[in-house]
Amino acid sequence: MKNKSVKFLIVIIIISLIGNIFLFFKLKQQPFNIVFENANSRDTYFTIHNVKQAQNISKGKGIKVGILDHYFGYASHKELYSNCIDFLNDSDSLNNISEHGYWMATTLKEIAPDCEIYGLNTIDSSDEDSKVTAIIKAIDWAIENHVDISTYSQPAISDKNRERFDEAVNKAIKNNIVTTFIHYDNPNNLWPDRMVSDDQLEHGIREPDLNILHYDYNSLLLDSYTKYEKIKDGIRTGENTPYLSISSTSVVTGGFVALLKSVNNTLSPNEYKDILKKTSSNIIFKNPYDLKESQCSRVADIMKAITYIKENYK
Repeated sequence: MKNKSVKFLIVIIIISLIGNIFLFFKLKQQPFNIVFENANSRDTYFTIHNVKQAQNISKGKGIKVGILDHYFGYASHKELYSNCIDFLNDSDSLNNISEHGYWMATTLKEIAPDCEIYGLNTIDSSDEDSKVTAIIKAIDWAIENHVDISTYSQPAISDKNRERFDEAVNKAIKNNIVTTFIHYDNPNNLWPDRMVSDDQLEHGIREPDLNILHYDYNSLLLDSYTKYEKIKDGIRTGENTPYLSISSTSVVTGGFVALLKSVNNTLSPNEYKDILKKTSSNIIFKNPYDLKESQCSRVADIMKAITYIKENYK
């Protein structure tokens, strides 16, 4: 009996040693530290869009924002959300994975710290039909529950589903929900794009309404950083540029609307859009990676927008 115990202990020790050796070499492969040139002088949402000044007046209190997305990590981050609802019958996507939806929620919370966030689990990456069906159900839920703002940070909807998608979005807007969907040229949508020159902007049946900083320093994808380290030709893409996030332009814009609505929640979606456009600026923006300058129009200035709504709407 004693010999069996000794043998069992030896086996456990050997397994433990193998595991520790594997972990040692695994950790050796990870970077010891990550250094970016010019990091402390890079522009952020707070410097480009005057967020800090605006937050001295409004932080989005009482405003409900529904994020149409997936991977909210609801089970691990319940303190971040007022609620999360599953429209896909996929509790794993809603509860157990903390990725895209979670990243969007954390960025929104930085812009409008006191807003109420609702994670609406709607994104089926493999099936656009299922995704649009889930989004339509989520929009109906948002109307019934008096959500103020809805964000969407996913690929454009194809022509196949565009008509029924438009119908649902227009219904939301008629019920005073402001939508801030990327890649979406519906005239009723508040459409944000990146901070690039006008000739580089996305175009549809019209131009985007606002330019929003498209670098989000909230999280770093190590895969992107690894590719960035290996670049030899200097060519940057969405796959090898750390912190690049067009997705975040939707929730940042949604956060700006939340700040406005917390000051005055009586206006129509089109009025909030017009205020943000009217108070936007033309600025010179220096890309943090190649240091090239762009003349950017329609750059949101949330402090100017809040000042405008306070002075012109009682």
